[in-house]
Amino acid sequence: MLPHPPPELSSPQVQAIPIADCREPLLDVTHSGLITCGPPPECPETAPFYRLLRSGVAARLEQAQQYLPAGLRLRVYEGYRHPKIQQMLFDAQWRRMQIAHPTQSAAWCYVQAAQLASPLRTFAGEPIIPPHSTGGAVDIDIVDAAGQPLDFGMALSDWGEVPPELCATQYAGLTDVAARNRRLLLEVMTAAGLVNYPREWWHFSYGDRYWACVTGSAQARYGAVEELIFDAE
Repeated sequence: MLPHPPPELSSPQVQAIPIADCREPLLDVTHSGLITCGPPPECPETAPFYRLLRSGVAARLEQAQQYLPAGLRLRVYEGYRHPKIQQMLFDAQWRRMQIAHPTQSAAWCYVQAAQLASPLRTFAGEPIIPPHSTGGAVDIDIVDAAGQPLDFGMALSDWGEVPPELCATQYAGLTDVAARNRRLLLEVMTAAGLVNYPREWWHFSYGDRYWACVTGSAQARYGAVEELIFDAE
């Protein structure tokens, strides 16, 4: 059962969950038949990584795809993200918050930025393992038979440009079509065992600390992947 209100990715209740890494490898999901974005979606530095996911997540995406209506496919936007790239994306979001809210403190802007891009540390300096850096988190949408994304009320790639409230899964200002497409994505992913981060309609995870927090699991299955074997064959 999802806590009310849902926790932030970097909240103490999430970060306190112990990790017992099951040592699943990272797989290149293009070899599983899943559709991925063409060029690296966020920045060129993600090119070696963004198609990689833990094998258990890849299997659940294949299962979720079976729940979609005929003619629709899941499209993996981004999976694993190297911690250095994660920090770079967070720093950019932190700067956006500071520009958008010039009268607010650096700490306030830091917390706001962390709602959409996980840092490697809290503002106080406590370490964080970002969900994407576990290989257990995936940003994803749905495309039609022609490979065009469905209407979700915004392009996934515009997450850093649109108002943060538009990114929320349950945003009230959506058209009926966009709201229906977000519900469809949520339904098929949840049916396959992944959990949604409610501030981002496109972000789902399995096995990481956020998944453990939402599902009430005693421990996370995935931690940082630095020492894991990359299986991209």
